[in-house]
Amino acid sequence: MKRILLVLLILVAFTGLTRAQVVADYEPITMNLMLGGSNDLSTMTVVPNPDQSGINTSFYCVKYERDMDGVPWGGFWCPLPTPIDVTVNKYVHVKVWKPRISPIKFKIEGGAAGTYETASMTPQNTTGVWEDMVFDFTSKTGTYPTIAFFPDFEDPLTLTNDIVIYFDDIIVNNDPNPNTPAVTVIEDYEIMPLNSMLGGANDSSYMTVVPNPDAGGINPSKYVIKFHRDKDGVPWGGFWSTTPVDVTTNKYMHVKVWKPRISPIRFKIEGGAAGTLEIASMSPQTVTGEWVDYVFDFSTKTGPYPIIAFMPDFEDPLTLTSDIDIYFDDIILNNDPNPAVANSVTLNVNMSYWTGLGIFDPTSDFVDVAGNFNGWNGADYHLTTTDNTIYSITLNDLIAGNTLEWKFRINGSWDDATCEFPSGGPNRTYVIPAGASTYNAWYNNDSLSTVTFEVNMWGYAILGIFNPAADFVDIAGNFNGWGAQSANYHLTTTDDSIYSITVDSLAFNSLIEFKFRINGSWSDLTCEFPNGGPNRTYTVPAGLSVYSAWYNNQIVGITEPSALEGIRIYPNPVADVLNIDLNAGVQSVTILNTLGQTLRSSQNLPAGTSSIDLSNLEAGMYLVNILGNNGEQLTVKFIRN
Repeated sequence: MKRILLVLLILVAFTGLTRAQVVADYEPITMNLMLGGSNDLSTMTVVPNPDQSGINTSFYCVKYERDMDGVPWGGFWCPLPTPIDVTVNKYVHVKVWKPRISPIKFKIEGGAAGTYETASMTPQNTTGVWEDMVFDFTSKTGTYPTIAFFPDFEDPLTLTNDIVIYFDDIIVNNDPNPNTPAVTVIEDYEIMPLNSMLGGANDSSYMTVVPNPDAGGINPSKYVIKFHRDKDGVPWGGFWSTTPVDVTTNKYMHVKVWKPRISPIRFKIEGGAAGTLEIASMSPQTVTGEWVDYVFDFSTKTGPYPIIAFMPDFEDPLTLTSDIDIYFDDIILNNDPNPAVANSVTLNVNMSYWTGLGIFDPTSDFVDVAGNFNGWNGADYHLTTTDNTIYSITLNDLIAGNTLEWKFRINGSWDDATCEFPSGGPNRTYVIPAGASTYNAWYNNDSLSTVTFEVNMWGYAILGIFNPAADFVDIAGNFNGWGAQSANYHLTTTDDSIYSITVDSLAFNSLIEFKFRINGSWSDLTCEFPNGGPNRTYTVPAGLSVYSAWYNNQIVGITEPSALEGIRIYPNPVADVLNIDLNAGVQSVTILNTLGQTLRSSQNLPAGTSSIDLSNLEAGMYLVNILGNNGEQLTVKFIRN
């Protein structure tokens, strides 16, 4: 979870890979809304606690505006940065304030012991008062990476107008009694203490957490601090906080600031053995109305400091004639003097395999992307395409060093049949580099990259080196540990001449290196290309392909190279043009349907790449038959999409 405490993490964006200190980022856990369609306008936001009384006197909580057109299971789900463990601590507590009585449910997902959804142990019995609702997970054990909360689970939903519900303090312990201390705090929605520096009775300045009013540029985060600056304030208006930092290694304090006017910005560290230091930002403010990362140089100091102070509008004397609003966010201490800059990532996903399977229809379906950068909601993140194969979207205003997490989806669905990596599978992740970058993938990592390896052993059998009755052939390469898994890579034959094996799940466009072997031996007598000879190499095309060769490239009685050696047929699936790479000329290349009927035929093709126009064929499965000049034949299946 993102806690507003002292959190240590690796930020690879900063030089030297130093361990940075996130002093405050003001972000709660991700709350992905569970909505009921376009008419459901429910929202959740962190707000000041409207009823600081009874069991909940905290400053902040979540306001859930429940649309009357919502669904019974309205609420939120969250992939937790740190999974909860219910091995020992079996009870989840949530403080809830509601204007009506209805069931309340909580769910844990993704654990080895199975998903579990349960109602609160004691039903809600009051309205307009904070209650601690307790959920019993004693039947489960182990870690759970995902939670969901349903504060108003009435089924069917009978609301006639929208309502507002508040909740707070999601904790875990091993006590079924309400109002008991936390062992693990999932989220309490509180921020670090911000003690305002005011100028007397006329200074009504204040600070509060608000939704980011300008989410973009270097700061796409959801929540920030709003500093309402009273015109009757003092030059040093801002905050101080007893939040310790250590400037022994990390010497530079960063704060993102959004301001409506230009004025000096200052930061202060106090109480350290090396003495107090208050300084202005390394680069003066030059722009208004956008987020800028301001950096403060504390390289002259060392050691721990127990107090910090921030003054985002240090004009002395203060000349304001009206109140203004300033926003700030992401107070980070690291050893990099360079301010954060916005970056972009283009996500490309190849949908051709799923088109070939008939699951994705380019004429009626769409692809979106849902991740931690858009609240796991891809509604405004549809990908576009120019060829109905590669779908793309560019994400702007990203921060180098942050990690993107996401999944591609068909038609915006989380259904296992259409969403990537179903049934709780992993998210895609990508550490954002500086500048513009590109991420390429096949949908669900399914590229149909399957290669059939064929080797002709007839020549070695004639020489008496290979005995089909007693010997076997295997393949050893960089895809199977160079024979470490050789027992699973024995080739089979039906004629004691052509031996073959089909290898699935090979990475598209990867370079395979391998050798065929007799009886799994690296001996010079039985392994291909002895005395340190070269490996075979093959760049894996998309789809189904066949690699054919003579063992050790020895073709007895044939002096010219075989056209079927190392053949490539691509792409597969194919849109309009099928390419065939030939090492030598062939008598014919014929396209057939699955009934064996000839649809296209080309005669006397030379060595090199030949292209066959298939644009008039309907979508479906077809065969390509290649007849070599020496009578050898090869038949391969392919998909026309």
